[in-house]
Amino acid sequence: MKLLLYTHSDYSWVWKYWHQQTDKFLNDIEKICILNSESDFRNDYLILKYDDKKSYRNRILSCLDTLNQDEIILFCHEDMFLYAKPNFNIINEYIDIIKNDKSDIIKLIRAFENLEKSDIHKNLYKNPKKQLFSIQPSLMKIKTFIKILKSVPGENIWEFEGNTNYNFLKDIISLCSFDNLLDKKRGKYHYDSCVYPYICTAVIKGKWNFKEYKKELYEIFYKKKYNFFSYYLSRFKL
Repeated sequence: MKLLLYTHSDYSWVWKYWHQQTDKFLNDIEKICILNSESDFRNDYLILKYDDKKSYRNRILSCLDTLNQDEIILFCHEDMFLYAKPNFNIINEYIDIIKNDKSDIIKLIRAFENLEKSDIHKNLYKNPKKQLFSIQPSLMKIKTFIKILKSVPGENIWEFEGNTNYNFLKDIISLCSFDNLLDKKRGKYHYDSCVYPYICTAVIKGKWNFKEYKKELYEIFYKKKYNFFSYYLSRFKL
C-alpha cells in the first residue's frame, strides 16, 4: 500500500500538521503527493503535479497514468490527518480484501445510517447506492480510482462526490469500516474510526473545525493532552 495525498498550495498552512501526524503514525509508508504545478512539497514524497485549470477529477486523472494500476493506495486530503495510531492489523486485512478483489473500495469511516452489514469482514458495511465513493481516506487500487474518475461527472469536488452513485458506478463494490462497539457518532453525519482515527475534516470553509474536533486539534497543535483548564488558557493564543 502507498499513501496518495491530494492537496493544493491554498492549503499549505495545513501541511505542517499533516506532516507532523503522518510522520508520527505513517512514517514507514511510501507516499505520493498530487498538487498544483506552481507549488513545492516535501522531497520524501513522489511528486505529481496537475494543471490548476483542470476540474478536480481531471487533476487527479492527469497524475495517475504513470503509476502501477494494480497498486493499492490510501487516498487522503491534507486536512484529514490522524490523531491516534491506526490499527494496522485490520488495515492489512482490508488491503487483502482489496488485493483479492472482494471489494473495490473500503472507506475508513462510516457516514450513513441504516447500512447493511457485509459478510466479508466483521467491521465492514455496505455503502449506500446513492454515494459509493467519498472524498475521505479510502483504500482501493489505482485502476479503480481511475475508473471512478472517468465514469462520474462533475466539474468540481462537490458535484463529483454527489454523483458517485449506482447510476455511474454499477460494478463497484463499496464498503466502509465501522466497529459497532468502539466507533461513536461525531457530529451530524459521520462516526469516528478506531481503525484509522483521523479528523474528518480539520478545515471547513477555510477555518479549523473546532466545533467537532476541538480536543483533538488542540492536542495536535500543542503536542500534549489538554485538560479543562489548559484548554481555556490556550484558546486565547490562537
